[in-house]
Amino acid sequence: GILNVTALEKSTGKEQKITITNDKGRLSEDEIERMVAEAEKYKAEDDANKNRIEAKNGLENYCYSLKTSISSPEVEGKIPAEEKKTLEDAIEETIKWLDDNLSAEKEEFEEKQKSLEGIATPILQAMGGGAEGMPGGGGMPGGMPDFGGAAAGGGAAPAEDPASGPTIEEID
Repeated sequence: GILNVTALEKSTGKEQKITITNDKGRLSEDEIERMVAEAEKYKAEDDANKNRIEAKNGLENYCYSLKTSISSPEVEGKIPAEEKKTLEDAIEETIKWLDDNLSAEKEEFEEKQKSLEGIATPILQAMGGGAEGMPGGGGMPGGMPDFGGAAAGGGAAPAEDPASGPTIEEID
């Protein structure tokens, strides 16, 4: 048995014994070992499912944040109409593909995201000199403000026309 209990009443000398066994619908050692083996066997499958779902969610989040970004007032008018339409169509096509292919493999989701990024990145870079404020681009929301032709590298470039504004020169 699992547990042997003995009780002794000292005044009368009466003694009782009880044995607790594991026979009331509990799991046997073999059943426990089988369950542990099954859990280990399915662990790799569970990890693959987890990765697949993370890739699907990543693509879905990218689509919706991209859609929100290009529809925002800060971006209004900065993307040429035909490029915006191309990007919106690509986003909608990707969202439809997602809805139709819920059980696609991780690699398929990643490939779709790379494909959409290949369309979105050049358009977003042309819009603001980079992908600032866009999904995955870091930087400021809506991109960097336009500082009247200042160099994208951050340093103040001399203006072509001196009347266009002040110039700043570094002096040691």
